[in-house]
Amino acid sequence: MALSVPNAVPPDPALVALNRFGLGAKPGDDLGKIAADASGYLKAELELLDVALVSADDSKNAGLLDSTAAIQASMAAAAERKAAREKPAPAMQPAADTSDGSAEAKRKSGVPPVEADIYRDEAQARFDKALGAAPGFVERLVGFWSNHFCVSTAKGQLVRACAGAFEREAVRPFVLGRFADMLLAVEHHPAMLFYLDNRQSAGPDSRAGKRRGRGLNENLAREILELHTLGVDGGYSQADVTSFAGALTGWTMAGRKGRLGEPGTFVFDPDAHQPGEAVLLGKTYPAGGMVQAEAALNDIARQPATARHIATKLARHFIADDPPAAVVDRLAEIFTKTDGDLRALALALVDLPEAWSLPLTKLRSPLDYAVAVRRAIGSTT
Repeated sequence: MALSVPNAVPPDPALVALNRFGLGAKPGDDLGKIAADASGYLKAELELLDVALVSADDSKNAGLLDSTAAIQASMAAAAERKAAREKPAPAMQPAADTSDGSAEAKRKSGVPPVEADIYRDEAQARFDKALGAAPGFVERLVGFWSNHFCVSTAKGQLVRACAGAFEREAVRPFVLGRFADMLLAVEHHPAMLFYLDNRQSAGPDSRAGKRRGRGLNENLAREILELHTLGVDGGYSQADVTSFAGALTGWTMAGRKGRLGEPGTFVFDPDAHQPGEAVLLGKTYPAGGMVQAEAALNDIARQPATARHIATKLARHFIADDPPAAVVDRLAEIFTKTDGDLRALALALVDLPEAWSLPLTKLRSPLDYAVAVRRAIGSTT
């Protein structure tokens, strides 16, 4: 049942702008001025050039490495240094005394590995971006899409190190662009391919599959259909999952040896790709290597079920846990009519009458709460 609060007094427009859509007020914010044109205040942020980007070239982000490939190179160098430190001492020579604070002693004492430093720098850059944003609507959208296409740092060191770069490279550049473009960037990204085990997937009839006795891993295909696009009730079958998993074989990342390409970058391995056509949602995709799955992704991005799945999640995130059906219908309509234009979808959110009339019942996430508190405090320097 949709949320309905008859005869309720609409919340203050400034509070809606700053709390429903933004990240909270900062010292010096003129609430009266914001309330006078609250929707315009939000829309103005959507027009700022490169408003969503976090750049490693910015002096404020001096600790960031500029790409996933650079992160992989840093981790590889750290692994080589570690191996050199742990190399056994020559025979007949006493082991080095590490009690004086040497590198080996620090390693044994639990000094964070390089991926922990990378993760910390990425988190700090993200937090600083949120603190400086005004009103923070775009950062809220970044958070929404990063959660929608989430990767877990618990997967391992590689995902932990690359999670921030994943957001910077696959989410932020497209957050006000087209959904299909973001979808393709996300599914090509090494962090997603590693997180959902597509590096382990090989077509049973592929050269690698026959040579190594490997088969399909359906994790990526299933998550794309169930979570990233159509939704759990989106009308796909197990046969669709299996066929799509075959189309996605060969999508991988280059390893440290660089056999297929620059380490840490997306590559297509034709030896692992399942040959032949693939059938998905009743449509046949002819054999064609990497472009087979790309064509399928572009079509899935435009499915009515995808429009409704995205619309429902956006409405729940910004409006209410149980959003009015009219809100979901309107957002799904905009998604379809604009070919997944995410800027148009954000503008539609702001233009919803329900966004300004329904009570502010949504709770902040722990991160958004911490950002809002820090914004309210203001500069401590």
